[in-house]
Amino acid sequence: MGEGDRQDRKEATKLFVAVAVALILLVLLGFGGLYYLGAAMGSGDPFSAGLGLKNAALISFAVSLTVILVMAVASGGDAILGELPFTIVGFLIFFVIFWLMIAWIF
Repeated sequence: MGEGDRQDRKEATKLFVAVAVALILLVLLGFGGLYYLGAAMGSGDPFSAGLGLKNAALISFAVSLTVILVMAVASGGDAILGELPFTIVGFLIFFVIFWLMIAWIF
């Protein structure tokens, strides 16, 4: 095996681990979402108070973080330091929009 093959194998291993961790996080967030959805639907009262701003902030944080992570992985991350300010601003915008929409709808 040449040095290039070892480098390619290391890079493939790192990519595999990153994708595996991302999928595990996605599954855990899905189970958490189903838990909250089941708890919200189990009340049976359609005119209940709803989630409120605190619970909506927790859910929107998880949704925003997941969306930003998917976007960062999909972009390739060639210039991570150059993309960091845009990623932070995008996260904050997603967080505020999801937070207020979840609190308003649910």
